[in-house]
Amino acid sequence: MSRFHALYLAMVLLVSALCQARDLAVVVNKKNTASQLTAVELEKLLKAGIQNWPDGARIEIFLTGPDSPDNGVILQRAFKLRPEEIKSLLDAHKADIRVVGSDEVVLTMVNTNPGAIGIVNVYSINSRVKVLKVDGKLPMEQGYLLHGN
Repeated sequence: MSRFHALYLAMVLLVSALCQARDLAVVVNKKNTASQLTAVELEKLLKAGIQNWPDGARIEIFLTGPDSPDNGVILQRAFKLRPEEIKSLLDAHKADIRVVGSDEVVLTMVNTNPGAIGIVNVYSINSRVKVLKVDGKLPMEQGYLLHGN
């Protein structure tokens, strides 16, 4: 499967995050010069339409696994795959999408990789990462893209 298809799968992970009742946040490395993205830019980024940040750093995507509360249900419905099949598919694309076991690991990877971007539960955020605004809004603000239902 191509990088495009692998990153399309990342977009599906984002969509699954949107459908969960939890509040999520888009986080980047503190050295990243970005402070916000539009929903369209975020979609392009996750669909491989954008592969580098404006400063030239390669974008690396870090997400929790398909069995996490934020990702599993929609992946199973969208792809009609069992969790182990989804895991195999994601494992085959480790170079494009880094799937990790927890929000804490996502935060650690984003903290240590200048081009990294991740999606985590808003209550997991710490001072080691920077939270991006999406469409001018921060998590917990009314109208924020990843605000839980």
